Amino acid sequence: MKEVLEKIVLGQISKLHESAELTGENFNVFSFLNMEEKEKTHSDIIAGLLNPRGAHNQGTLFLELFLEQLKLTIDVSNEHTFKVRTEEPFSSPDIKEEGRLDIVIENDYAYIVIENKIGTRDAVGQLQKYCNHIAGMKSKKIRKLFYLTPKDKEDDPPQDPPSPPEGVDFKQLSYCKDIATWLDKCITEVSGFPRIRDTLHQYRMTVRKLTGQLPPEVEDILNEDVLGENPEQLKCKIIKGVQHKLQCKFWRELKKRLADRKPKFQLYESNMEDKEILDEQLEDSIPLPSLGLTFSIPDPDSLLGDDEHEVAFRIYYERSTIYSYFNYGFVFRRKDTLHRAKIEQPGKAKQYVISEKHQDPSNGLISWEYFQYEPGNFITESKEALIRKLISEINLALSKAGVMT
Repeated sequence: MKEVLEKIVLGQISKLHESAELTGENFNVFSFLNMEEKEKTHSDIIAGLLNPRGAHNQGTLFLELFLEQLKLTIDVSNEHTFKVRTEEPFSSPDIKEEGRLDIVIENDYAYIVIENKIGTRDAVGQLQKYCNHIAGMKSKKIRKLFYLTPKDKEDDPPQDPPSPPEGVDFKQLSYCKDIATWLDKCITEVSGFPRIRDTLHQYRMTVRKLTGQLPPEVEDILNEDVLGENPEQLKCKIIKGVQHKLQCKFWRELKKRLADRKPKFQLYESNMEDKEILDEQLEDSIPLPSLGLTFSIPDPDSLLGDDEHEVAFRIYYERSTIYSYFNYGFVFRRKDTLHRAKIEQPGKAKQYVISEKHQDPSNGLISWEYFQYEPGNFITESKEALIRKLISEINLALSKAGVMT
């Protein structure tokens, strides 16, 4: 059954990707701005929708649906009593340092704080500090702190859970369930407003990418009636198998598009002893972290000043327990083994620096950039869209370094 369902899911995903290419659905303004992992931008969007006096001109509609999702009963008939703010500064006598609250929803009856975490974890004592601050709002009958993360609480628990004072309630929210469900309801309610509906749909797709959620069409295939006993376990195996096949297709196609640069598959090791992966080894190498492509670039100025080393460009996919991302940039390495080498004179590599923040000469890393990309995104986004993005980033970096050919 696993193999049969994998084949069916792959066929459905291929149809969805082809449709997205034809309809222009891949042109998502939020993704275009690389905002999937930008925590503050998500906070601004959510707060903008929750604001009854926001530019959406839908009054309390989105706020009502959000409170319903949080299972909170609050009268919203007077929209002017609600205030929705981001980056709210606060301090109190028992707190030495000041803090900022990501999202605050407040009226005469309630004080609700949302701590938004994407790609980072809460600091020690952070949530407790927020709870203590909320406890000070004694005139409010409802005092809540919500900890919002991309995945479910089982997968994204706080690092330092608080002990809320009396009268303060602490709960977790997730983008994959709470925000996604809320957005689905919002989209349904504004079907008569095309501009708002389409914007919400694009943001919903962005949340899908952030959380690695499956498209509804795939969820329909992998329902419990079809999967039988242990549905979640079988579903997980099928999805991993599909992701594996899609990643193989992606890497082979990317290598084909870069064929004029003679790229090689490579595994990047922490000890600098990076090694080449042959084409026939690709499928077995996909589960390993730090798999990617690398190619030599012209070095007319002889950065290294000898025949044993070279400057190369690399693109690899890294997975960690918190998030996954594509990393790309310039490296310094030995020609014979492809192992990275320490840069003795970093100043000479100035033209290859694409980010002042990301450099590690002692590990042969001249400079790099990255963007977050969850494994599920190989399903939600067509390989064509990802390849276009990566080739654009590669060409931009090479152009800045003056090594375009």
